[in-house]
Amino acid sequence: MNKELTRMPERMPERPAASQQYPSAASYSFEQIQRMAIAFAKSGLFGVKDADQALALMLHAQATGKHPALVMKDYDIIQNRLAKKAEAMLRDFQVSGGRVEWTKYADDGVTGVFSHPLAPKPVTVSWNLERAKKAGLATKDGAMYSKFAAAMFRSRCISEGVRTIAPDATEQLYTPEEARQIEDDKPAPSVSVNTAVAEAAQQVTNALPEEQVEELVNSLDVKTLSELITAFGKAYTIAKTAGDKAAMDRLKLCYDDMKSMLERGGSDAPF
Repeated sequence: MNKELTRMPERMPERPAASQQYPSAASYSFEQIQRMAIAFAKSGLFGVKDADQALALMLHAQATGKHPALVMKDYDIIQNRLAKKAEAMLRDFQVSGGRVEWTKYADDGVTGVFSHPLAPKPVTVSWNLERAKKAGLATKDGAMYSKFAAAMFRSRCISEGVRTIAPDATEQLYTPEEARQIEDDKPAPSVSVNTAVAEAAQQVTNALPEEQVEELVNSLDVKTLSELITAFGKAYTIAKTAGDKAAMDRLKLCYDDMKSMLERGGSDAPF
């Protein structure tokens, strides 16, 4: 047989990186970016709530030289704060040469050993329910820690481990879970006694029955992002019409958590 016909190529052609395959946001005009932001917001594809949020993500894409669609799937805006998803942090960490070995991955705790060529030695990070309770997380996101414990612990491990050993991969941003915690931990603005009493009385008057609030929250337990967006719109409208701010805030939190779970998919998905 002719050896020339059977000879294999010494090296397969390399696949271009994602940044080389698609034009970055820098190649678009501001007017084009605005139109894309409106389109993303109307589609609800990536869960952005309005065109302003989408535009903020587009401008971040322009600043970092990435395609707008890639940035839309890697970032969230939580209470007007840009947040980078744990999966995106882990991917960028690995692309830069980092490695993580999951020595434990279970509902009672997750442990990861993070290493990087620029770090002198590996770092071991562990999260479990006891640590989450100590940090005040299990009470705020109790339902999520009971339903998706391993996934929640993994996100915390990724954020802490990557931030410790290779902070560039985080882009100095928090994960969506951390961003929500920061907002929750902010001290409430001081108000007068009369104002506080009036607001409390108004909240009691407008409060939905607890059973109805639970039904609204449970309605967000769906299988797809499109179903979640529809369910959230209906539930939030009911709470907003009633003027129940506590229910509205709770629905927002549940929406963000469920959205993160659905976007992870795979073994972390509840369905």
